[in-house]
Amino acid sequence: MRSLAIAGLCCALAAPGYLAAQSAAAPSKDKAMQAQAAGDDALAESLYSKALAQDPGWTEGWWKYGGLLYEARKFQAADDAFTHLTRLAPANPLGLAMLGMCEYELGDWSNASLHLNKAFARGGLPEGIANGAMYDLGLTLMRQHNRNGALIAFRLLQHNAPAFPNLVPAIGSAELGLQQVAQPGSANSSAVMLAGQAAVAVLNLKSDDADRLYRQLVQQYPTLPNAHLCLALFLENLGKHAEAEAELKAETTVRPGSPDAWIWLARLALARRDAAATLSNVSQAVRISPNDGVCFLLSGRAYILQQQWNKALNDLQKAEALAPNSYEVHHALISVYSELHDPQGADAERKLFAQTFSLSHPPQTEAQ
Repeated sequence: MRSLAIAGLCCALAAPGYLAAQSAAAPSKDKAMQAQAAGDDALAESLYSKALAQDPGWTEGWWKYGGLLYEARKFQAADDAFTHLTRLAPANPLGLAMLGMCEYELGDWSNASLHLNKAFARGGLPEGIANGAMYDLGLTLMRQHNRNGALIAFRLLQHNAPAFPNLVPAIGSAELGLQQVAQPGSANSSAVMLAGQAAVAVLNLKSDDADRLYRQLVQQYPTLPNAHLCLALFLENLGKHAEAEAELKAETTVRPGSPDAWIWLARLALARRDAAATLSNVSQAVRISPNDGVCFLLSGRAYILQQQWNKALNDLQKAEALAPNSYEVHHALISVYSELHDPQGADAERKLFAQTFSLSHPPQTEAQ
C-alpha cells in the first residue's frame, strides 16, 4: 500500500457547488476539515463519520473520509466510503480507482479488476492515482492467473512512471507467471530480477541487453516455469523463429501439464500458414486443456487455411461457446459463414464482432 495524498485531490474533484451549500448547513463538516488540516487524523475520522451520518449526500466528505481511511490502512472502512462515493458520483473515475485499490488490498480480485478497468476506461485520473491504480491492476491480474494482462498493465506503468517502486520485480514476477511479486531473498528473487530487467530492456529498445539477460535466465534456471517461454517470445519478436520454436519445445518439457507453450507453437505455425503443424500443436494443447477457447480458434483458422469450411465452422463454434466475448472468433466466423453461403450467419457474427471489439477497445475519455 502506497501513500497517495488523496485528500488534496478530493476538493478539486467534488461536485461543483456542493461543498459551499452543505458545509454551511452542518458545522461538524467544518470541524472535520479543520481537524484534518491540523493533522489530527483520528479526530478528523470521527468528525467525518458524524457529519456523513447527518448528511450522507456530502460528496466531498466521502472523498476525504475514504482517503483518510485508506492512508490509515483501514481498507474495509475505506471500501465502504468509496462505495458510497461511487453511488453519488458514478461518472468520476477517481472514486472507481480508489474503490478498486481498496478491493485489491482486501483480496477481492474480481471486483478490484472490474472497478480499476472501469476507472481507466473513463480516463482523466490524476497521475499519482493512475500510477498506483495501474500497479494494483497488474497485481490483481497476476492473482487472477492473467499473465498477459498483468504484463500489459506493468508495461504501461513502466512507460508512464519508469521509476515506480518495485516495478522491475513486479514485471519479472508477471513474466514468470507468478501470482505474487517475489520478495527479496526468496527462492525466485534472482530469477525474477533477471526476467524483469530483461523485459525493461526490451521496452527501452535495448535488444542486446535483453538477449543477454533472457539467455542468462535460461542458463541459470533451465527448469524454472516460463523461463524458456520468456526467451522464446523475445526471439520470435526478433524474427528468430527456429530458436523461438526450440525454446517453446523446451518449455513443454519443463511444464508438461501446461498448454501455454503448445498454444504458442500453434500460433507460430499458423503465422507461417502451416495448417498441419498448427493442428498438431493444438491437439497437444487440447489434450491438456480441453476447454480452452483459444485452441479451437487456432484450429478453426487452420481449417480455413485448408478451406475445410465445415471443420472450421465446427471448431469455431466450439471456440465461440467457450469464449463468447472474443472478437477474433466472431471475425473468423464471418469468413466461414460467407464461404458456406450463409448470409444470415455472417450478419449475426458481424454484429457480435462489432459488440465484442468495442468492449475490448473502450474509448478513452479526456480529463475534464
